[in-house]
Amino acid sequence: MTLLAVDKLAVHMPSHRGPIPLVREVSFAIEKGETLGIVGESGCGKTMTALALMGLLPDGAVPSGEIRFEGENLVTLPEDQLCKLRGNRIAMIFQEPMSALNPVHTIGNQIAESLILHRGLYETDAMAEAVRLLELVRMPEPKARLAQYPHQLSGGQRQRVMIAIALACQPDILIADEPTTALDVTVQAQILDLINDLVGELGMALVLISHDLGIVGDITDRVLVMYAGKVVESGPTVELFNRRAHPYTRGLFGALPDPGRARGSRLYAIPGTVPDPWLVPGGCAFADRCPLVEQACRDAVPPNVEVGPTHRALCRRTDMTT
Repeated sequence: MTLLAVDKLAVHMPSHRGPIPLVREVSFAIEKGETLGIVGESGCGKTMTALALMGLLPDGAVPSGEIRFEGENLVTLPEDQLCKLRGNRIAMIFQEPMSALNPVHTIGNQIAESLILHRGLYETDAMAEAVRLLELVRMPEPKARLAQYPHQLSGGQRQRVMIAIALACQPDILIADEPTTALDVTVQAQILDLINDLVGELGMALVLISHDLGIVGDITDRVLVMYAGKVVESGPTVELFNRRAHPYTRGLFGALPDPGRARGSRLYAIPGTVPDPWLVPGGCAFADRCPLVEQACRDAVPPNVEVGPTHRALCRRTDMTT
């Protein structure tokens, strides 16, 4: 059953030079209980896509296309109706909890807010449910945390609070945007295991945004690889990891540390940088960084090639990347 269907989603930011494309015709669907990974370098449009799903784009950003949730197009949905869905049916764990949490409100009040707003609980019941949610995310001394403020918690504890807030209304879709940023390796593993366990227990769909291909490989069913605001490869995680059809995908995997690499040898790095959204070249956006580029790549938008039954890559050179 399709829970969310995104069709040709685009996001433009106005500027003195004209509209700047931040997300370019992104399409995908999420089934109930499915886990979807979105990967790519910083500046590829991953977070902007997630914010569009939540209706939380920066001021001035203009979305177009469709984001259909239970038949409703969220792109054109009025703000008051979006508010009924946001944090209730669709929730998000933000990248940096210290920035996302309100520094002047207690942890208890911040968790209880959505319970009161969306579930209609009285304050006493909302606080009791807040304790249960903190227990669910394995927060030590959950009752004592209700009266504390974000600055009094560690990074891992703040992230657990963010997860508790996101889970408060038992959403149908949970979006996790780099949920382990700035956490040490041990805490990262705990948070990811926690998210994975809760998604399985509660039957939610998960959209996981991450730079870490190892994490994506362990948790997700399907993967989108984004570059310059566009999906350049998509498919089932196992299939895509085993057959990296797009040169950009191969570059991302090539940059991973290899335990068998000789000591002192340099890691592979994709040459160049992600282009400025205003300066994305015509034809293939990856052409200037691609080792397989040919003139046809620069002259025309590449075809969306079928690599497998549900595996596609936006590249005319997939035959050279086996």
